[in-house]
Amino acid sequence: MDSSASKPKRSRPVGVTIVGIVAIAGGVFSLLGGVSVLSGMASGLAALAIIVIVFGFLGLALGAGLLIGKPWARTPAIIVYLASIGLGVAEIVYGGMVGELGGIARIIAGILFPIYLMRSNPKAFFS
Repeated sequence: MDSSASKPKRSRPVGVTIVGIVAIAGGVFSLLGGVSVLSGMASGLAALAIIVIVFGFLGLALGAGLLIGKPWARTPAIIVYLASIGLGVAEIVYGGMVGELGGIARIIAGILFPIYLMRSNPKAFFS
């Protein structure tokens, strides 16, 4: 018996696609920004750069999980985006030339994306 016949294919909401793509893009930019600080190509705190790199890897993993509809990705994405609000503030205050723009983007995403991911349509997509 084909298990795909018993369960209809879910269509991914456009908002989930947007959040997933932004998470992956943010992950790439976080990795580039963190590495540029650690390599001396940009100014900023090394400890903050390491935290930004960790968030970069999380963004890549969670973005991929969101795009393919993995149920494990939604709740950690909400938590990471909420935590990223504080990181965004720290980037603005301590991040040097790389941090300000990234910090602003992090704060905006940290507010908007969890609100969206808690709505019924995205929640249903991941269940």
